[in-house]
Amino acid sequence: MQAAALYHRPPASLPGKSEPLRALCVDDCQIDVLLIVETLKSGGYDVVWEQVCTREDMIECLERQQWDVVIADYAMPHFDGLQALALVVDHGLDIPYILVSGVIGEETAVLAMRSGAHDYMMKHDLGRLVCAVRRELTDAAVRRARRLAEENLRSSEVLLKSIVDTAADGIVVIDEEGVVDFVNMTAEKMFDWKAADLIGRNIDCLLSVAGKRAMQTRVLTDGDVSGKSKIVGVGHELKGRKRDGSLFPIELTLGVMRIDGRVKFAGILRDVTERRRAEERIRQLAHYDILTGLPNRLRFTQLLDQALSESGFSGKQVAVLFIDLDRFKLINDTLNHESGDALLQQVAKRVTDILPRRATIARFGGDEFVVMMRDCIMPADAAHTAQSLLSVISEPIRLLGNDYHLTASIGISAYPGDGQSAQAILKNADNAMSRAKEQGKNNYQFYSAKMNQSLFERLVLERLLRRALEQEEFELYYQPKFDLMTGRVTGMEALLRWTQPGMGAISPVKFIPLAEETGLILPIGEWVLRTACAQVKTWQQQSAQSLHVAVNLSPRQFVQDDLHATVVRVLNETGLDPEWLELEITESLMMDNPEHAATVLRKLKASGIKFAIDDFGTGYSSLSYLKRFPIDHVKIDRSFIKDIPGDTDDVSITTAIIAMAHNLRLRVIAEGVETDDQLELLRRHHCDEVQGFLLGKPMPAEEFERKFLRNGASAALTTMSRDAVPVVTESAAAVIVASTASPCDVNAPGLTRHAIDNCRG
Repeated sequence: MQAAALYHRPPASLPGKSEPLRALCVDDCQIDVLLIVETLKSGGYDVVWEQVCTREDMIECLERQQWDVVIADYAMPHFDGLQALALVVDHGLDIPYILVSGVIGEETAVLAMRSGAHDYMMKHDLGRLVCAVRRELTDAAVRRARRLAEENLRSSEVLLKSIVDTAADGIVVIDEEGVVDFVNMTAEKMFDWKAADLIGRNIDCLLSVAGKRAMQTRVLTDGDVSGKSKIVGVGHELKGRKRDGSLFPIELTLGVMRIDGRVKFAGILRDVTERRRAEERIRQLAHYDILTGLPNRLRFTQLLDQALSESGFSGKQVAVLFIDLDRFKLINDTLNHESGDALLQQVAKRVTDILPRRATIARFGGDEFVVMMRDCIMPADAAHTAQSLLSVISEPIRLLGNDYHLTASIGISAYPGDGQSAQAILKNADNAMSRAKEQGKNNYQFYSAKMNQSLFERLVLERLLRRALEQEEFELYYQPKFDLMTGRVTGMEALLRWTQPGMGAISPVKFIPLAEETGLILPIGEWVLRTACAQVKTWQQQSAQSLHVAVNLSPRQFVQDDLHATVVRVLNETGLDPEWLELEITESLMMDNPEHAATVLRKLKASGIKFAIDDFGTGYSSLSYLKRFPIDHVKIDRSFIKDIPGDTDDVSITTAIIAMAHNLRLRVIAEGVETDDQLELLRRHHCDEVQGFLLGKPMPAEEFERKFLRNGASAALTTMSRDAVPVVTESAAAVIVASTASPCDVNAPGLTRHAIDNCRG
């Protein structure tokens, strides 16, 4: 142990320049102790100090010498600040105890205060140390004086008033009715009342409603006020009320006494506003980055743990993007560190501004940032966000009159595929970021090689899809529909096909969801509408037959404000009369926003266009919308047709749909008819129209024209039941475009059964 000379005398009430301040420093670092001592000396104290760093040494010091203040480090290898505090408490010493540490968390600080510590501060910020020591020495002196006064049973009223009025805490005395009998000067200042105005008022004016209730609870809990004076509540926190009505936090120690046969309550009130601010500051330091204000590693990990837990219940993915700035060290070393900090602040703001609503960004230190995306659709959402981050970070940053350019390397991992814990997800995202740097920087990489491949294929497909629209690589195929009573061709369904040179035919299951996601479905959908209308108009002119054409609308098309204008413009440009156009929509599309759907349908209906509900029975299947919306046809989904007549449940559903639609004066179309038995059952139950491989597969326009328009009949129709009337081509064809929004696989939510089955067809 190293120490200055010690003085054996009673503890000083308020050490000043005439009396040395006896300070016991509990710390294993002599440099830190010397810094603390120098800080106290600069505040005017003549300091006599001793350093200890073990339990044994501290016990010896406490028993050998009296001390004015104990200043303790929190973290030491074999002995910490909380253990030192426990020794002071165990010895029954009322010594100001102040924690000074470089690493103290919020929970530890709060625990220390509750255990008896009087204040705490960080080693790198000792500006409050002198004030805190002076305040706590004053408070200790007041406590000793108060104890002395209580031991002497208030023998001297003059001394008591002097002590009370100079106390650092407010003192308020009330009677059993809650009427104020006495307040000291500190209480006057604390509550902004004059004693003359306050005495005689009820305590309600000094406490919030909850605070008064808490005080009453303390009194009622104790109950016994027949004996001598005693304390019934120590350190209870509640809200005080100033004269202007504003609330502030106070700490209450409540005593009960009997004087001249009457019960009195004395409340010692401490304004803890500054303490709460300090606690909030520690909480901020513990969880947030000082430079950017973003969550730090600790807070982010807590939020990620919470998100993973929630994801475990919802089944949705959580993605983590680990961002490391390229070349930041070079710029930081070239400029001063203040400019480097300003650069990091600008990057943090840019990234925060462009993140999705459910994303969280944190700074892990240095030039590392991490983003968490909840409810993420991998890899599309993560890739889109990563690309946006690369773009915004690469924009010039203005510093000291010059533009500086940064890039970033981003690694992406996702829960649950890339790890089952927050630490695993972060580690894998970090590894992926390192791979991005190895790939030349200014790019992003997925932890999963499979995802990288999937993303690459998606980017290639998106580029080819855009080119396909420009170079007219799309084509419409047509599948006939038939009237079950007459056997006549009533229309056709047109299916979108894409043959890419060098790759061959590409399934709509792959490109339709991508078109919906990228917005390409809008120009593709208009191309389908225009091509179908123009084809039918041509057939009308060539064969003098009036053909009805139906076009399936995707969700993206349906919500466009200019949908009506687009449809009318296409009809005018192709010359097709609106009465020959039928638009086909799904149940779910209408029910997502019934009010909007009703408005759109009525506006188009007023133009003479017909409507059909596709995939009926697989969505909401609500009778109310059939009555509410201007619908002309109902299409029974093929999932109910494929197992009839063997599946009695599907038979019941199918026949019920037919009967219900007819009662509502709607025509019924059954799709997916592939056997004679299915056809016969539908005919017996008076289904209006049918389509399916049994009667005709999808075919190019030339083949459809040859089979059903030129010759007036088709060999494929010989599969009709023997009771059916021979087929004579009359009017119309229905053209339905399989352009529905959906994910990239057949089973994913959002991909309608209509689109999947059309793709298979």
